Amino acid sequence: MRSSVLRTIGSTITCVLVGGGVLSAVAGCTENTRSTSKMGVDYTAESNDVSERVWKLYKSTEWKEAKVSKDSADLTRKEVKVSYKKSTEFDGHAYRAECTIEAPPEKIINFLLPCPKGQRGKWDKSVKESSIVENINEDLLVSRTATHSAAMGLISSREFCDLILIKKYAGGILSTNSKSISHSDCPPRDGCVRGFNHPGGTFCIPQSDGSTKVVNIVQTELGGMLPTSLVESAVPSSLINFFVDLEQAVKASSS
Repeated sequence: MRSSVLRTIGSTITCVLVGGGVLSAVAGCTENTRSTSKMGVDYTAESNDVSERVWKLYKSTEWKEAKVSKDSADLTRKEVKVSYKKSTEFDGHAYRAECTIEAPPEKIINFLLPCPKGQRGKWDKSVKESSIVENINEDLLVSRTATHSAAMGLISSREFCDLILIKKYAGGILSTNSKSISHSDCPPRDGCVRGFNHPGGTFCIPQSDGSTKVVNIVQTELGGMLPTSLVESAVPSSLINFFVDLEQAVKASSS
């Protein structure tokens, strides 16, 4: 029973990676140059603060190894490394997962965008909904992400409303930075437990051989009555599965 619950929690966490990660690149679908939402809220300072916090996490050297996975039967599969550290945002841990994928950053991001702008809904079965609540400008948006319920309804669908910023760095690094917020067009819904993503995101770092090092940083509270210890025991495996599925989807598109 415990292993079954861990698997279903892991599926939920996999979806969380969307809200806290590369999904934000969908902001490119609009040509607006606003920094203020249609409700009159200026998110510039908040989004810049989020990006600074995520950058500090990315550059931190205090991570401790949690799990490393490499399938010895598949020599083409890249190693996935998962690390953790105590979060300064909540009473839990921040997690960092990294893997090198044989594709440029722009292609990888396309696989993490919601349909019809990208491929996310075509390969990730854990996602029930990935939608844009508001396009603020080409680099800033508000998104809604929801998971399927699991374990025959024992684990409710989780839902997240995130402010997401795209930021580019020297050397062709493309980053996404996100944090959960409240938005009038994204109220909590019956049947979903509202989760909360603390500052997190994804860095796509181009490599000299044409591949991309992808680093995903998450620190999430799923909410509800799930014990923290049970959730955190599922995180490393769910992060590894996320990268394995992503790598397979990208590889299949090139065959």
